[in-house]
Amino acid sequence: MSPTVRDVRARTAATLAAAGVPSPTVDADALLCAVLDWRGSELATRADAALPAPATERLGELVDRRAAREPLQLVLGTTGFRHVDLMVGPGVFVPRPETEILAGEAIARTPEGGVVVEPCTGTGAVAIAVATEARPGEVHATDREAAAVDLARHNARRCGAAVSVARGDLLDPLPLRLCGSVDVLVANPPYVAEGETGQLPPEVAGWDPRSALVAGPTGHEVSDRLLALAGEWLTPGGWVLLEVAEHRAAQTAARAERIGLVEADVVRDLAGRDRVVLARRSGPARVASGA
Repeated sequence: MSPTVRDVRARTAATLAAAGVPSPTVDADALLCAVLDWRGSELATRADAALPAPATERLGELVDRRAAREPLQLVLGTTGFRHVDLMVGPGVFVPRPETEILAGEAIARTPEGGVVVEPCTGTGAVAIAVATEARPGEVHATDREAAAVDLARHNARRCGAAVSVARGDLLDPLPLRLCGSVDVLVANPPYVAEGETGQLPPEVAGWDPRSALVAGPTGHEVSDRLLALAGEWLTPGGWVLLEVAEHRAAQTAARAERIGLVEADVVRDLAGRDRVVLARRSGPARVASGA
């Protein structure tokens, strides 16, 4: 007799818990929904249904991968980010829910017809969110890695987002006509210090590319470069927003002010952790179109 969904659900959660997965029940449900093509609510309403043999086999493969601490997003091949569903893949940084805070702050500061730039784009998550939720005139995204550029372009197309994606270091690939006219510079750059890699969870350390994680000896290297570029590329009143390590947020805000940016502040995530540093170039800010 085939096992029921209820039994398999319980066994899957137990297996993941034994492997040290932080959210075993949530992940077990996500894996079951993926192999059954069900909504989450159906796991309760159809709990006594038998799990077909092909689904059982496929589930076993996915559970083995998640138990090895491969990120759930990579196991599933997709991840939700705000209102869009993004493809993810090996060699490209996986966007986490906390980065939705960064995207929301960028959307709230994007003026109608404005120019938004996202270096270190990875999957294109933040750029796509801004392009589809605000009313910018142009959205540009860059990344050093070819795999990230390809994936960001694919995600932009499938989400119907008008985002131009280019390969290169930070703002190097951007057309020079944008220098001094960027309204929002937003990034989730590498911010881990070289000596901190041993503190990263397995889902990060073992799967996200090192180039997307490690900034250098201090962890400030990439954010410092972006702050310096902000003073050059932002329009008067324009904003720079950076996701940062919690324990370096105050330092990053202070560094922004030292180079002449104004109104530097720190935004916390839903868990109360310092998550985003924002500052702007002096001058009158344009009225934002984002919510």
